[in-house]
Amino acid sequence: MGKVNCLVEQLTQDAIEAARHGQWEQVIALYGQRLSQGPQQSLSLATIEVLMESDQWLISRVKEVQAAINQHLNDIQDQRRKLGVLKRQWGEHSTTPARHLLTI
Repeated sequence: MGKVNCLVEQLTQDAIEAARHGQWEQVIALYGQRLSQGPQQSLSLATIEVLMESDQWLISRVKEVQAAINQHLNDIQDQRRKLGVLKRQWGEHSTTPARHLLTI
């Protein structure tokens, strides 16, 4: 296997490992390095197959993370809505005059 094939595969495997740890900036940097290695047509068929499998795994992982983030954002939005309702209810109660008198 050629030097470029090995380097491109290693960059891809490093990117996958970074994705497993949630290091998305590192994934982007590694893919940038991979792209800088030149045209993909110079790679062997075996390397291209490995890259395609790896890329598919990474795409699936990105979609999973995006779905989790969207769900988390929806949960936060629901909580903010509930807190807003509580705040308004509390505000209504706090403006109600107190009817308690201290008697001696």
